[in-house]
Amino acid sequence: MTELFVYGRLAHLPFLARILRRAQVAPGQSAILEGFAAFDDGAGLAPLVAAVPGATLPGALIAGLDDDALAALDFHQACYGLAPHQMSVRAGGGLRTARTYLPELRAGIAGDPWDTGAWARDWAALSILAADEVMAAFGTHPPQVIAGRLPTIRARAAARVNARDHVPVTLRHAAGPGDVEILNYDQPYTDFFAIGDFRLRHRRFDGTMSEPMDRAAFLAADSATVLPYDPLRDRVLLIEQFRVGPMARGDAQCWLLEAIAGRLDPGESPETTVRREALEEAGLELGALHKVQGYYPSPGAQAEYITSFIGIADLPSRDTRLGGLADEHEDIRSHVVDFDRLMALLDSGELDNAPLILSVMWLAMNRDRLRAGA
Repeated sequence: MTELFVYGRLAHLPFLARILRRAQVAPGQSAILEGFAAFDDGAGLAPLVAAVPGATLPGALIAGLDDDALAALDFHQACYGLAPHQMSVRAGGGLRTARTYLPELRAGIAGDPWDTGAWARDWAALSILAADEVMAAFGTHPPQVIAGRLPTIRARAAARVNARDHVPVTLRHAAGPGDVEILNYDQPYTDFFAIGDFRLRHRRFDGTMSEPMDRAAFLAADSATVLPYDPLRDRVLLIEQFRVGPMARGDAQCWLLEAIAGRLDPGESPETTVRREALEEAGLELGALHKVQGYYPSPGAQAEYITSFIGIADLPSRDTRLGGLADEHEDIRSHVVDFDRLMALLDSGELDNAPLILSVMWLAMNRDRLRAGA
């Protein structure tokens, strides 16, 4: 059995237990790694580590890990760019050799010291859920493949954390423990999106449990949209881009008019997302944001949750602008149109995606108020 020196994220025992697929991991003996310091990376990932003379890196020694457990840890840590090392650590007044995982050592790191308690508060729930998806690939995919998928894995995990913020329940059934029983779960496809394959039972309205049923869900990150509106000039900005969904359906018109939209990055609010996306897609800085609604666009088969906004903006007449990020293969054209033209596009059916339609209808209902306050 090998002793393991844990620090940073691995020092949070519920997270370590999830990687090892154990109910719990017993606390280990306090230990320090001399000559090293850990710093916050700002994204909830593994700490940045530097060799610093005279510094100490606090952690703990975990005993009793067999080869299978170490193989699981090797895989998980390799997905995040950490490799196993045999290091001398100080514990109980003496030096002992233990296995630990270190990233590529960095020089001249400027940042806050790593705080495991703060990480546990801000990132543990997301990281534990991400570990479930990462470890589901153990034995079937090499770590470098999963490393490339980490942004989307963590974004899906963030969506599950966000889902814990419940909306009011006054008319519909108030779900409680045991109302849904998942009998089996598989994830046969995962990349930018993922497919969740469930066998489940749920509570019926007569109080009994349903027969077991098979259901599949399209798993995605949460996202946000914003329709920029200039209340002084009474006009909006629409973007246009190619969309694979209409193409896959067989629609001859695969270029859609839309609101600005983007995926929520882990730890990011919908408001931050739309402000970032407005700059990336249209070179536009937004003023006040007015929330339209948060909603599931197609709850029968999609887990995606969208939050839509109207964003106050300065929209003088301007030529059509091209935008988007080249590394995301975005080719985006923006259009500034008057409100009357917007409503004509809605009436004709040329606006044919749900987030934009909802935003336009909200704007139509609240337009006088927004103009009066401009």
